[in-house]
Amino acid sequence: MLIWLHKYFALTRRSIGVQLEYRVSMVIWMLSATFPLIMLAVWLPMAKDGPVGGFTAGDFVAYYLLSFYMRQMTAVWVAWELDYDIRHGDMNTKLLHPIQPIHDYISFNLADKIMRFIMFTPLVIIVALVVPGVNYVVTPLNITFFIIAVIGAWTMRYFTQFSLGLLGFWFSQALVLVDVFWMLFLLFGGGIAPIQLLPEPLKTLAYILPFRFMMSFPIEIMMGQLTTNEILLGFAQVAMWIVILLGVYKFLWTRGIRQFSAFGA
Repeated sequence: MLIWLHKYFALTRRSIGVQLEYRVSMVIWMLSATFPLIMLAVWLPMAKDGPVGGFTAGDFVAYYLLSFYMRQMTAVWVAWELDYDIRHGDMNTKLLHPIQPIHDYISFNLADKIMRFIMFTPLVIIVALVVPGVNYVVTPLNITFFIIAVIGAWTMRYFTQFSLGLLGFWFSQALVLVDVFWMLFLLFGGGIAPIQLLPEPLKTLAYILPFRFMMSFPIEIMMGQLTTNEILLGFAQVAMWIVILLGVYKFLWTRGIRQFSAFGA
């Protein structure tokens, strides 16, 4: 275990160094995830004359502020990396490393998360304190639940996108499926509107599909919309989806590498 932690520390430290070499590009990439702020501009005027579906103007600010933060802390682009490496043969180099390539990809993403955490966590806290009507349930237990939910959301998003990226072993247009996933994520994950405001049967589907746990679930925790039992049930569902996604990843990786090797890549 200590050996693995040491390897991850070394890989992540190297990845931070790489990202710092491209500071301007990194900042631009981070600030490009402003879609939640656009949706806030859409919903906020509607709530000025009174609550919309139980959401006040302050609730919308609180929701989309956390939505913006979730976008930062769970951002994943590994499908594009995999597609490039498979097509250009860079996967060959990664296969020569003493650890599986997925750990190299993960370490780079973790380095990005460290940078985003440092940059955006103080910003979100300051905005939450300054803007009237923004109320979060800030208790040690709730913050712990929120952190666990964010980690679960990132894990689900990462292995979903990694699995979609692995389809590049077979299909030349695998990234089209990533776009489809993104649209479903925005709709059923709470990116376009809070799930509570979706019309039926979309609302029912949102509570069945995994996308809610990739963004909306942690926000619901921090806004005090869930009971402890509902949160624990949600964690059980997150664990179930992670196990499923891990199984899909292992299945695709094993067969994809065989496909990759069979063609002499």
